[in-house]
Amino acid sequence: ALTLSSPVAQPAVKAQGEVTRRVNVPYFGDEVTWAQSAIFWFGQNEQGAPPTRNYADVRVRYTTTDLEVRATIADYYLWHDENADSSSDLSQYDAVALYLDTAYGRDAAPQSDDYRFLIGARSWRDIDYYLRQARGNGSGWDTNWLPSTNWTAVSVMSWSCNPGPNSNDCGIDYGWTATFTIPWETLGLSGRPADGTVWGLGLQLYDRDDEPPNGYVSSEYWPETFSHEVPSTWGELAFTPPAFEPPFAVTEDATTIQRATEADTSVVQDAWVGGGAWCSGGHEGGADINHGGINPDGSVKENERDLFVGSEVAVTHLPCFSKSFFRFHLDDVPSGKTIISATLTLRHCGNSGDPNASQDENRPHDSYIWLFSVPDPWTETGITWNNAPLAQENLDMLRITPLDSHPGFDNLPAYTWDATKAVSAAYAEGRAVSFAIYDSANERNTSKYLIGSETGDWNAQNRPMLTVVWGQEPQLEKSAQTLPADTRLSLGDTITYTLRVLGSGQALTTTDVLPTGISHPLTYVSTAGSVDYEPSARRLTWTGTPAVSQVVTITYPVTVTQSGTYAIINTAYLTAANGSTSIASHTVIVEPYQVFLPYILKQE
Repeated sequence: ALTLSSPVAQPAVKAQGEVTRRVNVPYFGDEVTWAQSAIFWFGQNEQGAPPTRNYADVRVRYTTTDLEVRATIADYYLWHDENADSSSDLSQYDAVALYLDTAYGRDAAPQSDDYRFLIGARSWRDIDYYLRQARGNGSGWDTNWLPSTNWTAVSVMSWSCNPGPNSNDCGIDYGWTATFTIPWETLGLSGRPADGTVWGLGLQLYDRDDEPPNGYVSSEYWPETFSHEVPSTWGELAFTPPAFEPPFAVTEDATTIQRATEADTSVVQDAWVGGGAWCSGGHEGGADINHGGINPDGSVKENERDLFVGSEVAVTHLPCFSKSFFRFHLDDVPSGKTIISATLTLRHCGNSGDPNASQDENRPHDSYIWLFSVPDPWTETGITWNNAPLAQENLDMLRITPLDSHPGFDNLPAYTWDATKAVSAAYAEGRAVSFAIYDSANERNTSKYLIGSETGDWNAQNRPMLTVVWGQEPQLEKSAQTLPADTRLSLGDTITYTLRVLGSGQALTTTDVLPTGISHPLTYVSTAGSVDYEPSARRLTWTGTPAVSQVVTITYPVTVTQSGTYAIINTAYLTAANGSTSIASHTVIVEPYQVFLPYILKQE
């Protein structure tokens, strides 16, 4: 049985304004590698005496047969239950638990569609002693649940010196890895989830740093709102979600956002965290060092001009792991527009490994680098590996191939990620947009070096660049002119309505059902397309395919047919072939009430 009695302080509800963390997992068939998997991170790589917090990279992939989750955990004091049996409480030692809400019910307590799988750290005993599972029963966890199809796991520890785990005598350890392989049948499914399916997802990292009964350390968990008994606090797992589709709009212009000078941080900020090209993180320290290229006094750090990205599944190589962060201010994008597309462009200038090495593992290898949205706050002069924000969502992945030699700064290869979803959200909220890049590499020598914003002005064209294409959605405007003009509208007077349609190069339809109180149109004229009127439905319909940015006007006069004081509200609707719509309305008042101000004379 699985005991869930660990003394862990956890938030129960999501704070107002808290972002929902999401992991998007692409389907690559049954040949998918860990290098192409989705990746996210949580926790801290804490140094000190003793270090009491752990860090984890988590990779997720799936095939036609199963879901696989691999956690690479930096843990400097490894402790496991050497004599574990089926009744052991593994959560009192180093362990990691995976939570799945397969119906995405977001409930207040675990239901039958909610599952928990746990792997304990181990050194030599059979893996089966270190596996636990549970299923929701409506109010809590059924720890006696046994799936009809078994799941499997891998648990491997890495230490720097003997005696290794369960001893702190020889110094800090490296950490361990845990891999979950969960067949779809274990979760009651006959095959992989359909594209676009969203589940709930949570991770909890248990830790012990000294021998019992002392040494238990509070859990790390993802997302930060996570509570193991409240599925509504978990994050999201999306299986091959559809590509983000911004609203259709007519392109008007594009704005390029790039740092103007190496020290001007008013528009763009960027920084890298981790070990960089010198592998100075992990056991080497460095998790709390800021690698932003700007000093607090505004001067440029000469040795921090480039950016880095790199990871591996081997926790022993944690000193070489690196992420980079970017922020672009959107003030130069005009207000009131629709974001059509946005792309982040980075220039690749180097990589780890020796292209001429005789052994393949020593040569540079491909990277699959993810772009993440990161709406949480950070500063270029303050961000570090340990205080860097979590990713909100992984957006786009690119494969970057190694450079055999430096091509010269005029010929650096450019890589472009789709950032439309993040930019659209930031623009709508009136804030700057922030990103991170990180890779899901499997093997060594996959780190990539990129040009940063602090590069000299001689290399300005290669700085990180965000290109935002913006425009205007197909729009409908409605106006009215009354005759006699500037007089009180009454029975028998004329109202001339004008509809203005902004073309988008696609088929458009405008409908206008006339309200009571006015006559049928005497005439109707359009500058393009065709217009028709159905008297029985009192409906005027215009159809056409005007060119992009072409303005079409439809004009028709009507007569006021009722006396008295009332409002004539006339609403028209525009529908485009792609499903986008626009609404325009106009109100006129017949025989409005009149108020006369008193006439006052003042005698001097």
